[in-house]
Amino acid sequence: MTLGILQQSLQLLKTIQQTSFRDQLRWHITQEKLQETLSNNEIVTCDENRLVYLDKKTNKKIAIKKYGNINNFTLLLTRDDGKGYVPIITNLRKIGIEKIRNLVIITTENKAGQLSEMFLINDD
Repeated sequence: MTLGILQQSLQLLKTIQQTSFRDQLRWHITQEKLQETLSNNEIVTCDENRLVYLDKKTNKKIAIKKYGNINNFTLLLTRDDGKGYVPIITNLRKIGIEKIRNLVIITTENKAGQLSEMFLINDD
């Protein structure tokens, strides 16, 4: 009986490790994609709920914004006029967006209470 419990525990541990690795990998890919997006574009406005930038290729305003309600937020990439959106990160408890000079900081907290910060540089 003890060996059966131990075997199940080891299988569960492998699943948890793979899930954690996948989550971390998704986080890094998301950060790289957002960094690429902001690198050569002009930031128009920024507050704790959204960041608006001018896409120099299309000459349209795009927003990265917090969407949702208490303890269930999504970070979205959307046109500034509100038409169309792409979810970036979902199922978050908190999202914060701030800009300090040419540095954009996006802080998130997931349902498990884990805090993460993205530091993005705007080269414009």
